[in-house]
Parts: sequence; structure tokens; C-alpha cells
Amino acid sequence: MNRPEQSSQTVPGRELRFCWGGRFNSSNNVGWHEHEETELVAVRKGRCRIEVGELGLEGERGSLFVLPAGVAQRQETHGLTGTTFLGIKVPVGLFDESARVLPLSESDPILHWIEQLCDWQEVRPKMSEDVNIRLLEIILRRISELDTVLGTRSQQHPAVAAAIRHLQQNLTQPLLLENIARQAGVSASHLGALFAADCGCSPMQYLQRSRLERACWLLDNPYLRIHEVATACGYEDVNYFVRLFNRRYGQPPGKWRKARVIPPKVS
Repeated sequence: MNRPEQSSQTVPGRELRFCWGGRFNSSNNVGWHEHEETELVAVRKGRCRIEVGELGLEGERGSLFVLPAGVAQRQETHGLTGTTFLGIKVPVGLFDESARVLPLSESDPILHWIEQLCDWQEVRPKMSEDVNIRLLEIILRRISELDTVLGTRSQQHPAVAAAIRHLQQNLTQPLLLENIARQAGVSASHLGALFAADCGCSPMQYLQRSRLERACWLLDNPYLRIHEVATACGYEDVNYFVRLFNRRYGQPPGKWRKARVIPPKVS
């Protein structure tokens, strides 16, 4: 997308930056260009093909393109198409910036968050810059979660990829190793060996880690109570959830949430 003339914003002491955003509504193609920033492009309507270097990516309504910084790109637009795009600076190692396209459900919150972040730049003087950065952090975390579900981040053994998809789609359900292995089409012992090689942990350890990572995402919502977060992550026993969270992150979920809450500014 063509870069709008917007000044970047940052939070002192942080490298993650939201630089610019805008919207595309046209049936015209976009010629070759490149940005110094990583670009996220959400397709609101229509469909398009984005070429990134020698790679061609196809997307339609609900698709999210991740386009790396410093790589030439062009867009071939198929009929009237609408997209919302963001340019961001990302610290090395924080996020997988490789070119890819992710299919999203219409209910996926990431589409709403991208629209919000694009809109908020218009009222930037009235808002805490940290609010925008926190929302951007949530967007990147959600993309990483989708990468895991869809297997777009790395080349995994097919059985591992199938098991991970099953785990992510059933995080709130009671899961047994034998059933997970059945979904992956291998024995439980073979799946354990494959997970150890690909992920460095067992399938059940991966499940627990995924549930707690989801808990971190849900805790960003101050309106959810701790027991509601626990249930949404597959833990009926809230005390057990708190112990697991404390063991992994070094503090209970309530304290972890308070450390991330942005106090409202008093005008």
C-alpha cells in the first residue's frame, strides 16, 4: 500500500512503533514499492493478490497479509477491493515478519483491532500513545497465535501440525493424549517423540503452555474475572489455574494484570 504521510509514534524505552495506517478502496492495481516498516494488510471486501519479492500471496475478505520491511511489493486488485493497512516497526525477535497470508474468521477480533488502531491515529493528540502500542502488542500476539494454529510459522511434521490444530481448536475441552494422537493419525508414543523433536516439549506441555498464553491475552480485558479467564482456557478449578499461571510467569494472574493496566489520565 502507498505510505501515507503520517508521523510515527513511540513510547520511551520501547522499540515497537506504530508508524502509519490508512485504507484502500479501489479496483486499481498498486505498483511496485517498498517500505522501511513491516506492513499488515487486512482485506475488508473483495480480493487481491500481493506479490512480495518473488512470492505471490492470494487474499480475499477476511484475509490478513503480513508483508516484511524492505522487500518490494505490488498489489493486483480483482474488482473493487477494500483493505486497511498499518505500518509498524518491530524489534528483532519479537515477531515473525516473514511474508504470509492468514485466513481469519469474520468474528476474529484482530480485524476490529486493526480498524481501531487505524482510526485512533486521527485522535492521537487526545489519547495515550501507550494505548496504541498496547493494542499493537495484542495484535502481534494474536497473529503469533494464529501462526501456531495454522502452521504458517514453520515447517512442522504433518502429525504435529494436525495435533496443534486440534489442541488450539479445543483449548477449553478436557483432552487426553490418546485422543490427540488419534486426531493426528499416529500413536501416542510416536506423537510424543515428534513433539519433542519439533517443539521441545510433550503434547500435554504444549497444551498447558497454549492455555496459559491464551490466559495472558484474555487478561488484557479488564472486564473478565479471573475465574472467567480460567474457564475460557479450559480450567474449571480456578485455584489450579492460578498455581499454574504463577509457576510459569512468576506471579498470580491478578497481579500480572495489574502490572499491565494503563491508569486513565485525569484531564
